[in-house]
Formats: sequence, C-alpha cells, structure tokens
Amino acid sequence: MKDIFRKSISMKSVVGAAIKSVSESDLAIINSMTRREFKADELYVFPVLCCDTRLDRDMDRFTRASLEQMATMAKGVTGIFDHSWSALGQTARTYKAEIRESAQDGQHELIAWAYMPINEKTQPIIDAIDAGILKEVSVGFAYTDLQCSVCKQSYYRSDCMHLRGREYDGQTCFTWITGVKEWYEWSFVAVPAQPRAGVEKSFREKLDDEKLKSLRGDGQVKGLLEYLKSLGMEVKDDDHALSVVKEWKEKVDGAEKAASDLETTKAALKKAEDDLKAAQEQLKGAPDAALAAAGQKFFDETRNEIVRLGGMLGESTKSLEIIMKGVTDINALLEVKKDYEQRVNEKFPTTPQTSGAEVDLTKTASTAEINLKDYTV
Repeated sequence: MKDIFRKSISMKSVVGAAIKSVSESDLAIINSMTRREFKADELYVFPVLCCDTRLDRDMDRFTRASLEQMATMAKGVTGIFDHSWSALGQTARTYKAEIRESAQDGQHELIAWAYMPINEKTQPIIDAIDAGILKEVSVGFAYTDLQCSVCKQSYYRSDCMHLRGREYDGQTCFTWITGVKEWYEWSFVAVPAQPRAGVEKSFREKLDDEKLKSLRGDGQVKGLLEYLKSLGMEVKDDDHALSVVKEWKEKVDGAEKAASDLETTKAALKKAEDDLKAAQEQLKGAPDAALAAAGQKFFDETRNEIVRLGGMLGESTKSLEIIMKGVTDINALLEVKKDYEQRVNEKFPTTPQTSGAEVDLTKTASTAEINLKDYTV
C-alpha cells in the first residue's frame, strides 16, 4: 500500500513498567480476542507509547482528534518487528488505548496496551522489553489529510505553496496529520537517522518531489525571476519569487471576490428597490383592508339610519334604500342624515315622561296613593 505512513517514537517513558497483574476487565477483553481463555499468569501485558502531538523529525504533528481516531481503532492492532508484514513476525496485539496529557509539556499521547503469551518463544522479547533494549516503536497507518501549518490548506491537495521545514514570515512550516483512516500495525524498530523507511519513504519523497516540481513550474521560475527583476523588484531567490506571485494572486482573487460581492449587493439593492416601489403602488391602489371594511360598515349603517328615519316620516323605505345606495360621498350622506334627523325631531318633539302629572310632594310613597293615570308617556 503506497500511502502507508510510519512514525517512530521512543517508549522509554512507558515500556518497562509491564503490568504484573492483569485486571479482570482487561483479561475479559483479551480473552474475547483469543481462541481459548488465558489465565492472568499466562500473559505478559505492557503499555506502548504509540504517538503524540509533538512535532517530529519529519515536520509532522498529530492532532488530538487524529489520536482519538487511532484510539478507537486500537483493539486488535498487531505488533511486529521492523514493519515486516509476515504472519511469523506477529509478536503482540493491542487490546485497548487511551489519550493522556503529559504533565511536562501538556501535549497529548496515545497509550495502547498490548499482550503476548508467556512461552519459550516470547520470553527473550519480554526480557528485552524489561531490560529497556526494545523501547522504540513505529506505527504504520494511512492518514486522511495533511494540513499546512502556514496557510491551513491541504498540503498536497490544494494550492499550498509552502514546503515543510522552510521558514515563512518567521514561522517554520510543518504539516498537521488531521485524521487517520486506518491503523495497520506497530513495530519494534531501531530508530534510524531517517525514521521513514521502505515503501513509505519512496511514497512521501515522490509526493514532495511532485509538489516542488509544481511550485517551480518545470524550470519557469528562472524566467519569473528575470521578469520580476525587469520590473525593478529586488527578488532574492525562487522562493521569494513564488511568494511574490502568490501575494499577487491573493490580491487578484480578493479583488475578484470583492467585485463579485459588489455585483451581488447591487442586484440585492435593485430587487429591494423594486419590491419597495411595488409595495408603495399597492398601498396607493388598495387601502388597508381593515380600514376599508370599517369605512364600508360606516357607510352601510348611515344609509340604514336614513332609511329608518325616512320610514318614520312616512316615506317609501324601498325607494329610499335604492336612492341612498347611489350616494357614495360620505359628506353628502351625512348631510342627508342630518336633514332627516331634524325633520323627525320636528315631527316627533321630545316630551318629558312626567308631563301633566300632579303629585303632592308632601306625601310619601308609603302613605299616598299614586294614580298611574296621572302620568303620560
């Protein structure tokens, strides 16, 4: 598999403190992975510091999230020697893992627990671990993506123009391992000067060579240098030239985005203006529905009142009703109503209810007989 990554780390701070007594819960997990049930004294159990969030010699760093992903994959991962994918080389197997925070520097570490049966074949390995001879491991895994620490873009899958190990604006570029797709194995290794080995090394170097070739533009950087110098610019080297071009590109992209945003804003404003004009026209042509209904009700009640008053004056209510429907001016309608009210008041003047009654005010209701005929309505 060409996309295997391998990361080496010393186990000296963890391995050597083998667990002498296997807990019942750990033993249950281990026995769920074996073909027969083992007793605690038949197993050698030890912790393995697999990887951490510190910057390594390849200028890579694991994120905590990627370590957490590996922790969920830990059960069943095999331990071998020198990344030799051979069934005969399988030595141990992990059964659980967790993330710990270092008290020294606050970095996070992936600690896995592994087991192996105690027998004549494994006893030399157990002795080598306890003696601190086998204390380095390397994990083999497939990453989800590498993120550039400078521009925060995908290191191989974007327009990232930075190279690991080089300095940009005072910060050294490295890559974050942002996720782990698969965890294949971990191996006991003697850590070489270059921790990358075999297939992994050729794969990574190939990717790096392709990126460098892409950034240099197949020899076009020389022409770029000459062009920039012809503009009177002081360009130090090819990296400086590329950074100048990148800055230009960012400005052009920013200007294009600003222009696009401006057009979008203009279109939005135009639509808002059109909507406002349409609403104003609707408001002019069609009054508020509630106000219109109230006005219509007032018209109807005023017409009905005029027809009632006309009936009191002996006029034909049917004819009057037809005539009043033709009156659409509210002021005219109110004048007609006022005239009819005056005529009705003249024809039927208001008379007090006690008119003509003679009452002896010296008598109370209890002693005087009140003649109801003395009152007219």
